Amino acid sequence: MSDRESRTAAEWTTLGVSCLILLILVALIVGQTSRSSSDAAPVARLKGPVRVVGKQNFVEVAVTNEGDVTASNVQVTANLIVDGATTTADQTIDFLAGGEVEDLVFVFANSPSEGELTVVVGSFGVP
Repeated sequence: MSDRESRTAAEWTTLGVSCLILLILVALIVGQTSRSSSDAAPVARLKGPVRVVGKQNFVEVAVTNEGDVTASNVQVTANLIVDGATTTADQTIDFLAGGEVEDLVFVFANSPSEGELTVVVGSFGVP
């Protein structure tokens, strides 16, 4: 002897969709918490040939964060040694997300083909 009416098809559909959405959210949360992440690992590599414009040499560098965690204040240093004289240039990338690639350009008066060019990540922080 219940005064309660049975549920309509719309109510059952709404309940089913709500339960499905809730299960999807729980699965996403569990997936995110169980996924392992690697530390930030920014790496600098030369990208393509040196471009010469006038008397300036443009050296393109790709900086890739090979880790999953964001790196901050990534300092990239390029050293060019020609005839015993060293020219150093620094650039800083504010933030580099995991897997992100940032392109930089260093400009030198001397041609890198006349000496030894090295490009390295000198330091970075983890926000």
